[in-house]
Parts: sequence; C-alpha cells; structure tokens
Amino acid sequence: MTNLSSGLIGLTMLSGSSSYLGLFSGANIDSAAVILAKKAFTTPETTPPWKEAGSSLPVSSQIAAIKKMRSIVDAGWSRSLDSLPDVQTAFTAYKALDRLRLLAESAAKTGTSAAERKSLQQTFAKGMADLQAFLGQADTDKLNLAFTQPSRSVKTVGITPPSTGKTLGEGVVETRAAPIPGLVGNEVFKISLARAGGVADSVTVDLSTTTQPPTLDSVAAAINAAITSVPMRDANGVPVTDAGGNPVPRWQSRVTVEKNGDSWGFVVNTPGTETLSMDQVGAKDALMVVSGLTGMDAPASAQMFRIDDPAGGGTRVTLGTINAIDRTATQQATQSASTRPVAKDAKPVDPTVFAATNARAIATDAQGFCYIVGTTAGDLGANLSDGGNDLFLTKVDSEGKVVWQRTLGVAGEAEGAAVSITPNGEVVVAGTVKGPFNGSLGSDSDMLVARFDADGDEMFATTVRSLGNDTASAVTVGNDGAIYVGGKSAAGGGDAFVARLDATGKLQERRTIDSGGSDTVTALAIDSSGELLALTKENGNATLHRLDSSALATDLGQLNLGAADARAIAVSATGEIAVVGSTTAALGGTQVNGISGGRDGFVTRIDSALSGMSTTYVGSADDDQIDSVAFMNGDLYVGGRTTGALDGARTGAVDAFIGRIDTATGAVEDINQFGRASHRAEPVRIAAASGGSTALGALGLHRGQINAGNSISLTAQTTLRAGDEFSIRLGEGKEKKITIAADETLASLAEKIRKIAGKNATVTTPKLNGQVTLQITAKQGYPIELMAGAEGKDALGKLGLTPAKLFASPTPQPDDPKVKPGGNYGLGLSSALNLNSATDAAAALNTIKAALSMTQTAYRSLYWDDTKAALVNGTVTGAGSPYQQAQLANYQAALDRLGGSAA
Repeated sequence: MTNLSSGLIGLTMLSGSSSYLGLFSGANIDSAAVILAKKAFTTPETTPPWKEAGSSLPVSSQIAAIKKMRSIVDAGWSRSLDSLPDVQTAFTAYKALDRLRLLAESAAKTGTSAAERKSLQQTFAKGMADLQAFLGQADTDKLNLAFTQPSRSVKTVGITPPSTGKTLGEGVVETRAAPIPGLVGNEVFKISLARAGGVADSVTVDLSTTTQPPTLDSVAAAINAAITSVPMRDANGVPVTDAGGNPVPRWQSRVTVEKNGDSWGFVVNTPGTETLSMDQVGAKDALMVVSGLTGMDAPASAQMFRIDDPAGGGTRVTLGTINAIDRTATQQATQSASTRPVAKDAKPVDPTVFAATNARAIATDAQGFCYIVGTTAGDLGANLSDGGNDLFLTKVDSEGKVVWQRTLGVAGEAEGAAVSITPNGEVVVAGTVKGPFNGSLGSDSDMLVARFDADGDEMFATTVRSLGNDTASAVTVGNDGAIYVGGKSAAGGGDAFVARLDATGKLQERRTIDSGGSDTVTALAIDSSGELLALTKENGNATLHRLDSSALATDLGQLNLGAADARAIAVSATGEIAVVGSTTAALGGTQVNGISGGRDGFVTRIDSALSGMSTTYVGSADDDQIDSVAFMNGDLYVGGRTTGALDGARTGAVDAFIGRIDTATGAVEDINQFGRASHRAEPVRIAAASGGSTALGALGLHRGQINAGNSISLTAQTTLRAGDEFSIRLGEGKEKKITIAADETLASLAEKIRKIAGKNATVTTPKLNGQVTLQITAKQGYPIELMAGAEGKDALGKLGLTPAKLFASPTPQPDDPKVKPGGNYGLGLSSALNLNSATDAAAALNTIKAALSMTQTAYRSLYWDDTKAALVNGTVTGAGSPYQQAQLANYQAALDRLGGSAA
C-alpha cells in the first residue's frame, strides 16, 4: 500500500482535502481512462541533468571551458540514450541552455568589463545558433522542442512578383489639376515602343503644343495621342481600320493618371510584350556619381548623386542610397529596445543597423540605367547574407531608384571590383572569390567574372584559376564582345595579370607582366583602334601598356608615367587617353601646373599613339586624390576626395569633389566640392550619362525602358545558386531532396514541394505589401520536417528559413486518451537575444531560465504521474502547491497543444 499512500497524499495536496474517502472510494483501482492513458507512457526511467551534482569548478573556470568548446551543443555525452531520442534531445538541450545561462549571468553583472562581455557575446551568439540548428533537426519521437514556438507553418523571404504590365511612377502633385513642378513647358520627349519580333516605332511629344502650364492630364493626353497616331498596317503596308473606318492603333500601351497615397502621378500600362521607353530630346549631359558621405564611426554606404549639366557649372542632385542591412545587429537592436523604458512622448527610434556597403565601380548604359558593383556583408532586399562579404550588383534608374539588386551567394567570400557594359547592353562584373564556387574547392582566392542580362539573370559566372591567391581589380569588354579581366597574380611573388575570355566566359588566354617587384593591373580599357590598354602599378611606378587584344602576349607599346598610384583610365571618342590617381612627386611629360605638396590628385592626358603626355595636378595644401575619370562629348571629368579646400572651405573630415578638365590645355576649369560636417567621403566613382539631365524626374518617371524587366528566377532575386538544396521528410519517412535549378521560380519551387508533401501540407504563394512569399502549412496530423542542405549548398537559409519541424496535432477523437506522452513545446528563444550590455544580458538570462523550465516540463511530459491521472479523471479542482499548480498548468498547456498547434 506504500505506492497507494504516496498517490493519495499527492491527490490530497492537489485537491485541498484531508480525507482520503472524500476524494473517491476504492482509490487503489485505476479508472479505465487512466489504464488506457498509462499504456502510452513507456519511456524507461532516467536521471535528468538537473538532478545530477553540479560542477565544483569556479564559475570563471566553467565559462573558460565553455568558450573552448567547439559547440555549446554537446550531443556526444548522451550516446547511451540513443534508443531514447526524446530524452536525449531534452537532456542535450538542457545542458546547452545551462551553459548559455552561465554566460548570461556573467554578462549581466555590472562589473563585467566591456572586453569580457564582448567575448561572452561571441560565445553566446554561436551557442544560440548551434542550439537552433540542433533543435531544428533533432531526432525525436513523441517530443518536439522548438527553438521559438511550435509552428505548423513557415514562410520564405519575399521577392518581387512578375510584372503585371502596370508601372507606377512617383507621385508629383498633391492635386490632380495642379501644374507639374520642374517643367518649363517646352520640353520634347521621345517615346520608343517595341515588342517581340523586332517591331518598333518612335514618336515625339512636344509640350509646347499642349496646355500651359502642363498638368498630368495634359501630358498624358499628349503621350497617348502620339502613341495612337501610329496605325496598324497589313502585309501590304495599308493602314488597318475598324468597322467605323477609323485607323486601328498599332500599339496598346497607354499612360493614365492615378492617385497613389497622398499624391498623383503617372501609370504606364504596357500590355503583352510591349515595352515603352522615354527620353528627352536635346537634354544636357549629366554625370552619375556613387560615393557616400559616411559618419566617422559608421559603416560605409553607397550614395547616388547626379550632376546635371556639369559643363555649365553643374547642379548636384542627391538620389538614393544603397545600404545593406546587418540582420543580426538589427534583431539585437530591436530586442534591446524592447527591454528599455521609453518616455511617454519619445519618438520611436529606428533600430535598423546597416552593414558596410562599399561601391567600387559604376557604369551607365545607353538607356541611362546605372550599374554599381561593390562589396557588402549585409542583406540587400531578398539577397540574404550569411555574414561574410559578397559581391553585389545594383541596377538603378536615372533618378536613383533601385530596379534590381543581385549578390553572388557564394559559400565563402567574394568582393566586387569592376563593371563594364557589353555592346549589346548586358553587364559584366569582375571581382575576387574565395571558397567553394562553381566546382572550385576555393582554398585560394581566384579572379571572378560574371555576366548578367538587363533583367538581372546571371548568364555565367566563372573563375580564372591558378595556384595561390589572385585578385581582380579591372574588367572591360572589347568591340567583338571579348572580355578582359586584370589584377594581381600570386605568380612571381605578385605579378600583374591579364586574361581574355570569350563572350560566354570561356578562358582564351592569359599573360603576366613582371617588373621584378610587386605588380598589379589597376584599370583596363579598349582604345580607339580596338586594342587593349592595361594600366599597371609596377614596383611603385605607373605604366600604361598597349596589348594586342587578340593576342595578349604581343606588346604594342607602353608609356611610363612615373612614381604614382594610378587608379583609372578613360578613352575619348577621338582616341585621347586619360589616366588619373594620386602622387607625391611630379610625373613625366609636360607639366600643366605644379604639384601643391603632400599628396595631389593627377590627370595625365596621353595621345592615342602613346608618344606624349601632359599632366595636370589637382591639389590643395592637404591630402587630395582622384578615384575615377570619364570623357563625355568633348569634356573630361574626374571624381575624387580631399581633406583640403579645392572649392571653398572644406565641410567634412574628407570631402568629395567633381572636377572638369579642359581636354585641349589640361587646365582645371571647374571644381565642385561637397561634404558634410563630421562625415567622410567614400571613393568617388563617376560615369558619363550623355543627355542625362532630363525633366523625366519631374514626371515621376526615368530615362529608358519604363517597364524595365526584373527576373523572376530565385537565383536572380535571392542568394540561391543552381545546385543549392534542402530536404523534406514526411513523418517517419525518408528525406527527399529538393535541388534548386538555374531557372527556378517561386512557382516552380512550390510545385516541387507540393509533389513531395502531397496531402500532408498546403503550399501557397501569398502576396503581401507588394512581395510574394512561399508558405508551407502542415495539415493536422501530418508532421513535416524541413532539413538543411549540405554545407555550402544549403538553400533554406537563403530562402529565409531555418531547419524546422512543422506539426499540427490531429483533431482529438472521443475515444482518444486525455493525456499523451510528449507534445509540442516552445522554448521562446530568439536569435536576437544578446549580451551586448548588462541590461540586454539580464533580459537574455530571464529568457534562458524560462527555456530551462520549459525543457524540464517537456521531459516530464514523457512520464506518468499523479497529476496526469487527475487530469484524466477530471478530479483536480482544488488549489495544490504552487509547484503542483504550475505542473498542472504546463500539462494542460501541453494537452492544448496536442489538440492544435500555434500557427
């Protein structure tokens, strides 16, 4: 009767009664419901880690040992529990959480130094990530421990949906009938229409013939009238008419006026395969600039500017900014903000933390679109970073609005260096990649060349491999479509390196340039005769080489400029060559002016035969350098930085400047210096935009194709690459792998998942806030496990997902036991938890302690006890001890989860 007495005592405490008979008669006989329920509880007795003796080591020694662990999740200690996967998972999770608790407790102490707290945070962050990965793929039977909360549904990162043929311009007026600001009224616009099959037409719209001052409706009417004036013609060239004898328009594109938010603007409607492009006739030139005015302690950013009419004095227009987001830091900042008191009238603070975004080069195509290449370790839209540096390519329109953004999504790291436009309007970028990429093991860094079409689809990405670490710094495209990449090779202790690839990315030839010292190619260009110009830095000296573009080993000439950091090269329409950079000493050739002292920017003009040169110095009493150069319609422009005063007083710590140089005399005709107090200018990259100073921005539109394309493939819009993978397992079945195809779309991926999931899940592609996501929802009673792909090829993370088990308990049946072992338990953790401050650590500690308690509850759910018996019999109505009431609440919560899981 000993067990009976213990059971009665437990029930007495829970019921609040001191009478055994008052509880029930025949208490030694289990009810039928209890007998049925107890049969499912078959897990052998085990000793949980919280009942074991604690460590006798000092806390400091325990923390030191945790820091040395390869992973805070140590599943190896519990191999004896392999036959009990639920217990093994609960114990392993508990031990990992207990280690995290120690870290958090130490960091929460106000006396902990900043250096030690930083070290604790690094271990804590990795430990949280390891625990999340472990729980996402832990092998369990009846128990599911979720890192956050149990879920039956997951949703991927949102991507841009396919075009609907409706393109919204920016709002330009608050009242529909108001005059359009920024228009003079005599502008002439060219409208170009095209569709598949090479059919094309152009019409012009002269605003001087329309209502003055121009309004949205008057301009839209003029555009539509011009479009509809082009008749459809039959095979004999005769205009086609309708039943009333009226000409049938050849084009169906139309411009309408709509209100979007608080303002009115244009909407361009382009049905089918029709495209509509716009430009302004007779517009003055512009320079497109990417630089960045960055706070002294802030990460670098890439800010876009446009210099309108630079030959006429120039007006600087600030456009958009390319800022990658540090996802982890942003989550932590959000978490930290939630733990701090906020004053009643305080304005909310944006917790977004940006990652360094370094623009390295810019190029402009014939339509006025700009392509910017660089390096970032943050998220760019749906391109999710794994924390390492990656090459990015961003396409923006003439008003600085992002059209699309791409990153390589390499398993290691990549850096962007240069960009060039091909004769057919496609884009070639060069950079450096380290790590597994396209079949390369990636033990060394290699030069990378990638080609994209105007919609952002990657056409190829190839590496130029050799022994040692090679880096790319320059790229250009020949008149025949050949691609040239240059940089530094590991050969010879560091030789300048040039390679030629065909238009499909296949390596044709390579050569090195060796001065006997450390050499590198800093810039490449095609000269007026179609040969290759290679600007090198050879043992500290700048040299310009002319190479046979079809046989790189053949030297056609060279010119030594002298000791200088030569960075960029440009070729004019008449064949003149310009080289720019910085120097501390006078260079060779004719001197237009004198050096100012310290470091000066320089512009060296060289004739097409490489027979003579003339140098202009752009300098102040302080530090000056030129980063980029461009010819445009007979003018020569440079972009650079200064810590001095080239045009009035310096504004920031480092200012940017744009300069115009007389192509005939080399005289400095104009300097436009700009900056911001307590900010530094990033390297200034410029690109010529002939006719780019238009009034299209006043219309809320931009130059070029208005309905510009954006690829719908996942390999374009995300960091996914062809061959990336993840797996799905249904219940206890075998895992089934899904491999990402080169042309994979959200729709095709959804269909692959549907074929595997069958009736087990609902797979949809809902649209929210202009983005489309893929959502997987487990049906009741059908568990689904999402499993990560192989290292370096995991697709889940790039889709914004983590390994997870999705489950919705089946609808309870009348004859089901009221209590079952296991269930779904959420630890309530978040990757945003951090130890960056004592306050943050204290908040993290509370969360970790709650997770430890929940892990204990999950473990106890595997074993039968009197509380479960009372739940089954429905006899627990009194108050028991706080512990028993807490247990009762936990068991009831588990029962609730068995009946349905949180979404």
